[in-house]
Amino acid sequence: MEKTPGENPFDEPLRILHDADPEKMARLAGASLEQVESGERLVLPVLDGTISVTFPDIEIEAQPKVSSFVLKLLAVIYLGKTDGSEPEGRWVAYRELPGGRFYEPVVARSVEDPIALAYGGDLDAFDAAARSIGGAPEEIADRAYSFLLFPRVKVCLAVHAGDEEFDAGARVLFDAACSHHLNPFELRMGAEAIASRLLKSPGR
Repeated sequence: MEKTPGENPFDEPLRILHDADPEKMARLAGASLEQVESGERLVLPVLDGTISVTFPDIEIEAQPKVSSFVLKLLAVIYLGKTDGSEPEGRWVAYRELPGGRFYEPVVARSVEDPIALAYGGDLDAFDAAARSIGGAPEEIADRAYSFLLFPRVKVCLAVHAGDEEFDAGARVLFDAACSHHLNPFELRMGAEAIASRLLKSPGR
């Protein structure tokens, strides 16, 4: 979702949530649904935490580690968009996503270059940072971890160590099914949110 001047980016996603069936939404999103005094609470796993939405009042609560504006916004967008498609288990580059080529240079500047600079010379630190936010190791590059941004949205960050001949590098990859849940602009925001958490790791 791209914001136009004067528009609150939460407005449209929240309208969709107001009209939604919480049980169906939870099932499609891979979230849990529990009864609470005020109605029903949908609990959505987000990286290493959870964001919850209480129905029918549509109150949003997030655990502190996933309480950023971007993650809360992406969570409500995801809830309204996901069609329930499971990850395919096949990684694609950002440019291979439908409509991804337009933002590819931005992804390189805002995600890949900072990760390469921070961790290309210290793979052990990358290990620690990735594991601290729920990353699972993948057999790609010199070091790679996948992250469940949301239950159906799997993102991978792969780091190539630098040496005397080659500079360090990093790539962000997306499960091929990600476009069933978020558009390229939103997936870029999600990758930036993951990179931000990694770059703020206590070990940095």
